[in-house]
Amino acid sequence: MASPPALPRPSDFPDGTGFYVKEFDVPLARVPEADGVAWYNWYGGRPRRYDPSALRVDNNWPADSFDAWVKLIRDSL
Repeated sequence: MASPPALPRPSDFPDGTGFYVKEFDVPLARVPEADGVAWYNWYGGRPRRYDPSALRVDNNWPADSFDAWVKLIRDSL
């Protein structure tokens, strides 16, 4: 059986990364990149590009803390 993916640490992200929650259980990261900003969905423990066009003012918010954001990832494994 494969081992679960390692949980991310703050040092895994560049300065300026924002950590968000979509609809209570989807951990999103807004990551600054050379050509702008990219969003990633971390649900299930592996980052996947995310199209932010589905985000609205009422369906996402900044995570309370990095630890709370990582708990969402851990709970999704």
